[in-house]
Amino acid sequence: MTRLKKGVGTGERWDMVRLSNGIIGYISQNYVTEVPDVTIEKIEISINGNVINKGETKKLEVKIMPEEAKDHKVIYTSSNPNIATVDSEGNIRGIKSGKAKMIVKAEENSVQSEIEVEVYSKVTDILVDNNNVYMQVGDTFKINASIEPDDANEKGIIYESSDTSIVKVDENGNLEAIREGEVSIIIKSKENEEIRKECKVIVVRKMEDYEIHFDSSLKIEALEISGIDYDKNRVQDLKDLITTDLDIEFVNYKDELLNDTDIVGTGSKVIVKENGNVLRKYTIIIYGDANGDGKINSVDLLLLQRHILEIERLEDIFMKASNVRKTSNKPSSVDLLLIQRHILGLQNLEQ
Repeated sequence: MTRLKKGVGTGERWDMVRLSNGIIGYISQNYVTEVPDVTIEKIEISINGNVINKGETKKLEVKIMPEEAKDHKVIYTSSNPNIATVDSEGNIRGIKSGKAKMIVKAEENSVQSEIEVEVYSKVTDILVDNNNVYMQVGDTFKINASIEPDDANEKGIIYESSDTSIVKVDENGNLEAIREGEVSIIIKSKENEEIRKECKVIVVRKMEDYEIHFDSSLKIEALEISGIDYDKNRVQDLKDLITTDLDIEFVNYKDELLNDTDIVGTGSKVIVKENGNVLRKYTIIIYGDANGDGKINSVDLLLLQRHILEIERLEDIFMKASNVRKTSNKPSSVDLLLIQRHILGLQNLEQ
């Protein structure tokens, strides 16, 4: 029984008590032995496997001693809520890759216990800059591929060529064109080979340097063209910067043919042809243009913000164009700020 009020004074004293069945009444102190208050002396915690997948939940098993104190309140905390959180019921949720300690403490005193958990982040996707690559015999080219999410524990990538007599590929994604033909480069996650992307590579004859010349204002690297003045980015503006007797045409990121007066944006391509056969494709990047319209405005800010918040992922080439610092293929809030400053006229983006 539980004593609610203690009788005081002289003579026979009666205490108000509550029985285990909830009945309240009085009992003489002559028939009562007072039991000392019970407090938590020890807490033991365990979990079914200390590794938890990102986004998943596991429950802590908590044992309180002595048994009489099992209903006493305990407080759950995480040493690093950015890695894993824990609620008032002991449910742990993995947030991102890393380790964190789960701490269970008695509310009534300083008794506590802790256990370390590791959050494992599985591979969900592979990002690849180019799905189609035109190479010339003897050329080399690097496929830029990266694992999603950023905090994935296993970032290893496997590259395979469908025909090594046409194109060889090494463990780092470096291609070498051996002879004319067409192959597929398969890009797979080491963790889960079911997660894969395919890059088509077409090898054509060797173009000599004198056959095409780009103005020095343009930056040509790995079949990508940047350095374009975003105030002079119509097709004719770019044609004036390219000297060649070969046929060239421009298409947008949807592969729709562009006219001389059309604006060139991120993802647009310069296609070099000879007698109707494609010799080379260059992809255009305008840093800050995240949707391929060739403009840098609030629409790009919104798309980048949604990408950073993981609401809607940018396609590979637009993600690269959004990384205006050119540090990697994955933009951040710093790039968002720089694009905003460009729009406000405070600081122009370097192309």
